[in-house]
Amino acid sequence: MSLALILRGAARCNAANLVKSARITPLKAYSSLVANAQRQVKPLVVAKAAAPVARREISVSAPRMAAAGGSHTMLWTIERLVSLGLLAVIPAAFIAPSQVLDGLLAVSVVIHTHWGVEAMVVDYMRPAVVGNVLPKVAHIGLIIISVATLGGLFYFIQNDVGLVNGIKRFWSIKGKQQ
Repeated sequence: MSLALILRGAARCNAANLVKSARITPLKAYSSLVANAQRQVKPLVVAKAAAPVARREISVSAPRMAAAGGSHTMLWTIERLVSLGLLAVIPAAFIAPSQVLDGLLAVSVVIHTHWGVEAMVVDYMRPAVVGNVLPKVAHIGLIIISVATLGGLFYFIQNDVGLVNGIKRFWSIKGKQQ
């Protein structure tokens, strides 16, 4: 911790900033000086070759997700409201099972899961790391899986015992007694 404070203080010092702005890699400096010495180049060209290299800033957010005019706070708020709503929908669906509550449970669980997996896809399938095609394929696959899951749950709710009653029946299965 004290080393970090010392380094921060050194970065603020004017002499340290001058040294930092003139920093170049030793191999590049040596190769430039040797090449220029062999060609007998004027000192002005050597000064241009030894100019500081521009630093590149590293962005931690995906540029395509951070639209210039858009604000993502509304989506974040909706995600949190759905998560909070699950705390009420799950017990309500088990206390009073019905097709309406089963449908609400299915929609909220699928969209909550979709947003969670989408966050993982965006975090771990960055175009800079895996290319431009794989993130698009992953997003399309996620959408297909989410729609198929929701459709399957709706089919189960409509044509069978329902989501909550199906879960209750699954829980009531007992193993074979030996």
